Amino acid sequence: MQVQDISLDDDFKQSEDYDEITILKDFGLEEDEAQTYVGLAQLGSAKASEISAFTKIDRVRTYKILENLKNLGFATSTLSSPIKFSANEPESILKDIILKQKQKVEHLEKNSSQFLKILSRLKLNEPQIGLPKLTIVSNRNNIYDQMAKIIEETSDRLFIVVTLSDIIRMYYTSIPEVIKKATKNNTNIKLMTGPELLTKLEYIKRLGINKFKIVTLPSPGRLLCSETQVLMSGNTSSQENKNINDESVMVTNSNDIIKNMQSLCEFLWESGEDIVIEEKNNKKGKKSQKQSTILVVDDDADAVNIFADYLEIKGVSTVERCTSGKKAIDRFKKIRPEAVFLDIMMPDVDGFYVLDEIRKIEPKAKIIMVTADKSPETTKKLKEVKPADVIYKPYDIEQITRCLK
Repeated sequence: MQVQDISLDDDFKQSEDYDEITILKDFGLEEDEAQTYVGLAQLGSAKASEISAFTKIDRVRTYKILENLKNLGFATSTLSSPIKFSANEPESILKDIILKQKQKVEHLEKNSSQFLKILSRLKLNEPQIGLPKLTIVSNRNNIYDQMAKIIEETSDRLFIVVTLSDIIRMYYTSIPEVIKKATKNNTNIKLMTGPELLTKLEYIKRLGINKFKIVTLPSPGRLLCSETQVLMSGNTSSQENKNINDESVMVTNSNDIIKNMQSLCEFLWESGEDIVIEEKNNKKGKKSQKQSTILVVDDDADAVNIFADYLEIKGVSTVERCTSGKKAIDRFKKIRPEAVFLDIMMPDVDGFYVLDEIRKIEPKAKIIMVTADKSPETTKKLKEVKPADVIYKPYDIEQITRCLK
């Protein structure tokens, strides 16, 4: 097997918002592991207690993370006492991971071909019994992959019943392109959702759909129903990225379940309100829309996207997104937004530092602080810096609407 030289400079020209934590997570590190490695790279050689204080991660957890980083080749430690840790040179680490992944894919492709050849020679002595199958799919990313697969496999009619938050998240997956392709192939996509989208009809159009129905949703879950299979769940987890593993759906080809779900979907469709998106009306609406720019800053990219999409749904014409406190300061200089939604806890610099720097640029800047921390220390600090408003996580649309007003 030939070993191909890998250039990280060419492969990883990420966008301004694609930060170092997100990149390291793509390479297999957990968020706190990525945060610890970046902190270690900034500190140089440091004791575990110093790294814990710098990253604000529990000391016991920091020790475990450092040991794991050593096992993965991301860090080394001294033999002296006290033990000090240092970050290994990142380029060779990442190149090695990429090479291993390529070798793994080549191995899988080879074994896949061999397995199919072996299977084709086997003779089944007994006919297969057509029993219904049931599969449980966990993790939000896996669920969206399964949804895309069902859409691709449907050639006739498909009911899709989802919530507003699901439609927002689906936009950042392969599902919109899969829906557009299915629609071009004459698949009848019947999308149903709740009344929240009435304030932003253009949003559905991103999925390539110009007609859908507003219905009373039976639950805040998901339901996809074709002639041959059903995907459904009774509920979805909260919007934070860390809860994606909490979600699960059932997928089955049971005829009884399919018939029952089709009856439910047909009832919802018949009782729903028709919404047709017309191009002229949307363009006209955009011209009359109040022009405003808001900057959203949070180190969690998923939280930024969902928060920003809520703002767009509420009529904000331009929403700038940023996942780094330092980059947010530069972005503010360039765009001078009307308001900033600013997270407090971030790995590079905290929100209080960013607020102070922004006020040096524009003393009257409207800054809304976003946090889950209700400790006395943070509450006292918020009173001292006097932001325009404070939103506490987990936030909801009413909090955001209050700030917009």
